[in-house]
Amino acid sequence: MPSRWPVLAILKEKGDPMAGSFIQELKRRNVFRVAAIYVVVSWLLLQIGDVMFPALLLPEWTTTMLVAFLLLGFPVAIIFAWAYEITPDGVLRTQDVPEEQSIASDTGQKINRLIIGVLAIAVIVLVSRNFVDEPNSSSTAQAVGQSIAVLPFKNQSASTENAEFFAAGLHDELLTVLSKLGEMKVISRTSVERLDPGLSIPEIGELLGVVTVLEGQVQRVGDRLRINVQLIDVTTEGHLWANIYDRELTAENIFEVQSDIARTISGALHAELSDSDEKLLNEIPTANIVALEHYLLGKQLWGRSSWSALRSASDYFEKAVELDPEFAQAWAALAGVTIQMLQTGAIAKRQYLDVAEPAVSRALELNGILSEAHAELGNLLWTKGKLVEAESAFAEALRLNPDLPDSLLAYGTFLRSTNRPAEAIAVLERALANDPLSPLIIFDLGKAEMYLGRVENTLAYAARNLEIDPSSVHGYVANMQGYLVLGRFDLAMSWMIKLMTVDPVDFENWAYMAIWLELIGLPDVSRKYLERAYELGPEEPVVLKCDLQIRSKQGKKDEVSEIARRAIDARLDDRWYSNRIFLRQIRDDATSDDELTESSNLYRNRHPELFESSPTITVGNVNAAADLAFLLQKLGQDEKAKSLIDSSFNWYQRTQPQGVYSWAIGIVEVDLLVAKNDYDAALRVLGNAVNSGWNYSWNWYIDSPNLDPIRNRPEFQAVVSKLQNDMKTQREAYLALPDMGEFDLRN
Repeated sequence: MPSRWPVLAILKEKGDPMAGSFIQELKRRNVFRVAAIYVVVSWLLLQIGDVMFPALLLPEWTTTMLVAFLLLGFPVAIIFAWAYEITPDGVLRTQDVPEEQSIASDTGQKINRLIIGVLAIAVIVLVSRNFVDEPNSSSTAQAVGQSIAVLPFKNQSASTENAEFFAAGLHDELLTVLSKLGEMKVISRTSVERLDPGLSIPEIGELLGVVTVLEGQVQRVGDRLRINVQLIDVTTEGHLWANIYDRELTAENIFEVQSDIARTISGALHAELSDSDEKLLNEIPTANIVALEHYLLGKQLWGRSSWSALRSASDYFEKAVELDPEFAQAWAALAGVTIQMLQTGAIAKRQYLDVAEPAVSRALELNGILSEAHAELGNLLWTKGKLVEAESAFAEALRLNPDLPDSLLAYGTFLRSTNRPAEAIAVLERALANDPLSPLIIFDLGKAEMYLGRVENTLAYAARNLEIDPSSVHGYVANMQGYLVLGRFDLAMSWMIKLMTVDPVDFENWAYMAIWLELIGLPDVSRKYLERAYELGPEEPVVLKCDLQIRSKQGKKDEVSEIARRAIDARLDDRWYSNRIFLRQIRDDATSDDELTESSNLYRNRHPELFESSPTITVGNVNAAADLAFLLQKLGQDEKAKSLIDSSFNWYQRTQPQGVYSWAIGIVEVDLLVAKNDYDAALRVLGNAVNSGWNYSWNWYIDSPNLDPIRNRPEFQAVVSKLQNDMKTQREAYLALPDMGEFDLRN
């Protein structure tokens, strides 16, 4: 009968005197020594792997695989040590080696020396690792190694627009998830979408400042979805990882695949995932596949930014939340596309609030840590004039996701628009680091530079935008605005005509062309542009504002008054500071005490913050504050007028860069100095402004009753003469320009 203990049976068969002691036999066969050397060498290999694998950009599972192989190899080594012996004749089975010929003891001594040597190496490795400056190497790996550009997924489905949008939507959502994980640098969608398709992988890495690139293809057939992805090292162009996901088309499967790709990329880049990261990856924003499709389609249309695309995107988001009322991301997106519609003039403020207020509230109710929802809360509060609360909301959005370009752009735009351009530049540069080819971020950076008087930087950013995407409006708008600040209507209008070829239906562009042409003395050409503006945007605030200023220059007082009254009675949005024009005209028309009081009440209705005991002055109301102060003086309310003048002047001195006269607030400093009866200083500032190139809406400013106390001074008359001569020069320069095509209406 065979023994239940084969090892002991072997010992008995050999007649070994140590057969009674299994432990002694293990020692004789060097099993313990082999186990010891195996453990020490395994530890040493793990230390080497821990150092080398990140440098080689090997995925994180490589370390796990090494541990698994070493664990599996341990019993193999033990069995080999027991069953075999190394002899001068080679490796033989132990039971085939006669006892008198065994050299196991000599082999054991060699193993002892080997153990001592390996232990010495292990001590050296351990000591050297303790003296390595780990924080520096770690930060370098984070800055260089934890960076990725996810290229747009190629659509392998039937070539329909929705299939393209679906693939692009999956790509966009993966980017959004990756940007929220750990501290990886993830290049934004707008930048990767604008890459030249002819660029090689190394060229993409150098251009975007990343060490890895993810490529992918999406194929959708019926209710099946196949996603093929490859992670590539930009230096070697070698594949670090690749996988094919073939799943049933459900929302749950899409999010599962997305999370798996994100986890794998994080591992490959050695980006440690926190508990909150894991929670994010386990979330399923919606289980409704149709709602998800509408959301993805809406995101892609949103990126096109035209009025028609924005409206279509809004429709898709509304359908998504109708299909799944608990889809938080769709609610936030609905608020986001609506604020862009407001900012571009596609909808009025009331329309925005009607949509955004419930959308933001619902998004935050469903997911209180959704960074996009907090950014949209910031936009909502900003629109409602609650600037302190808005800034807190933006801060929370960035705390939740510090490097999301959309949130950084929203906050940067807020800072720029609320007269904090230096702070805006710092925030926008962070956004640009993660989205280096974004025309909107580059445009906002240029605009912030312009607010600081650095117009040369504005024009440089404009050139960069035109290089990235000549079909985008941003390069043309930036050039046009930059030359306006320099006082060159002729060059600004040439860029405006180029802008019209890209965006011919924006009525505001046509209205501004009309007033600039009027200012340089081409009323007949001006009229053609104004007529087109009214065709595209009748009763729009900017169109009415420009028309009012044109008719004011022409001396048509009754028509000017009628436009101002009509605009105020209609309670039109304050678009590009249009209200200040309408309110001032009604103020200037007032002659009796009743009319003056009515005008004061209109200011109170539109700017209640100016009637507080400590008036709140902003870039959006400082001109209205100056106009109101003169009105209060006429009403005999000298103390209130003085408080308003002092608050406005202190704000101006505190916030405005010296010698910068932007089109946003113009030469309001002159008005305030006149109100303070400091006429010499007012004339000096006016002269400096004109010498620096200021002439924006100059006729409207110069004709203001605010400046009556200095109107007859020789210095004032010299400024007017200089402006008139400059307009004549620019008229000749504009007429000398070659034909600029369809939207050039000079002939």
